[in-house]
Amino acid sequence: MSHDLYASWANSELADIFTQSPIHFLNNSQGRTFSIYATKEGKTNWPLADGVLVIEENGSELYRLALEFKKKNEGIHGILTALGQSQAYLDKGYHGTVIIIPDRYDTHSQPGQYLKQILDMVSNHIPISIVTYHDPDLFATSPFRGKLNLIRAMDLSNASIIPRANASAPNYIKTQWAHLREGSSDSDAFYRYLQIAKRFSIDNLTEPVINIPMGLSNAVQKLGGTNLFKYLSNSVGDTLHDIVWRNFWLSYVLNDDTIEIWSKNGNQYVVNENSSKLLTSDDQFKKFFVGRSDSIKNKLVSKLNNSNITEDNAWEEFATNVRNRAHSYREDLDSGMTHIGLLDNDGKPTDIGYRFVDACERNRNNSNGGTPRAILGSAILKIGQLGAFLYYAHRLSDEKFENNVLEFTARDARGRLKFNQKDYLIWLEDELSNNLKVMRKVSLRGGAARQPFQAELAILRQFGFIKKGFRIGVGLNINWEVVQNTMDVKI
Repeated sequence: MSHDLYASWANSELADIFTQSPIHFLNNSQGRTFSIYATKEGKTNWPLADGVLVIEENGSELYRLALEFKKKNEGIHGILTALGQSQAYLDKGYHGTVIIIPDRYDTHSQPGQYLKQILDMVSNHIPISIVTYHDPDLFATSPFRGKLNLIRAMDLSNASIIPRANASAPNYIKTQWAHLREGSSDSDAFYRYLQIAKRFSIDNLTEPVINIPMGLSNAVQKLGGTNLFKYLSNSVGDTLHDIVWRNFWLSYVLNDDTIEIWSKNGNQYVVNENSSKLLTSDDQFKKFFVGRSDSIKNKLVSKLNNSNITEDNAWEEFATNVRNRAHSYREDLDSGMTHIGLLDNDGKPTDIGYRFVDACERNRNNSNGGTPRAILGSAILKIGQLGAFLYYAHRLSDEKFENNVLEFTARDARGRLKFNQKDYLIWLEDELSNNLKVMRKVSLRGGAARQPFQAELAILRQFGFIKKGFRIGVGLNINWEVVQNTMDVKI
């Protein structure tokens, strides 16, 4: 089992322990009710925590704790590394740190007590907790249930070390696994972005080359844009990260083939249906701005043919749509690649990101098979911790169906048994939120309601980690052979 999976399990159990006994982190907790959940860092600066505990009271966030987890095979020297990292998290802006280490090593019988003595020599109030663990039960829903031992508590109300004044609040996401948005997490998009980032250096930055139609140029100026490339890519800076993004957006998405809205056939406007230069997971070129009746180009051409708008109006609507789409797509790509360990905070690929790009180039610039697919899948399961999501779903479902194999099942009008996947997913979401505390449910702010785990299931199906549909008496139909083979891939 991977280090990240162990850290996920431990973080979940800590959330439960602190929920049951908040005195472990706050001495003045009596009579107060806290909501605590385990998550992970989002796009953030080094050093990266192995997990994050978020503590809320009455819906307001109070504290963030960073988790530093060490496996036994990292050796006794790992506990001193953990000590240094824990203090770096405080400097980074966390309110406290929890160090989790094995209860013993072959060369040291009480590493937890040893770390406690070192910390107590520095200060009795430094907000660093120490927890030791016994080997987890790999067949339990919560593998570290009853396996953690608190050696050193913390009191955040009386901490002698506080985040430095210029430290920004650490970024985290609402789940313990990566945010990968379906439709914006194609492996080819990751590859092409990282390939550009690999090619550029801080002393060799060039802007993209693209012909902007006069109508679009005039529209951008009318909308207040002073730089066409920056406006259409929704990027205002000149950092490496910004210029990589502009080259990606204006080469692969909004390029010379796709930038025109229409062509003319006599007096009739015809939609420009050219595809982008990005491939989907089934090796088809991906369409942006076109292809459905509610796509921006289709709507604008319909309005033009019905004389409902002018060409100038159409270009203005298109410019606004392109700019907004650039923002959302960049957010999805950045967060996705960061959460699965492909992209560094400075905009350059990580070591795994370089490996992925090199593998794609050796695979005839194809990211959808062979070694590139194996690397990406492994990163999604291990670094992105979708492997933890699958583990939790499997164990929770096992427990549920052990009592009633026909749970979430009813007969349809023809008398056939039918599994109610909607109710099952709502139940699973509630278990992960309120029992295991590995995700935080948030209220919708409008728009179409999304099904629970809509993005996660789409990505997992794309890589073959789960099969299509749900099974009576099983629930999520996990392809364990593919999962295990992918987990064994070294990255």
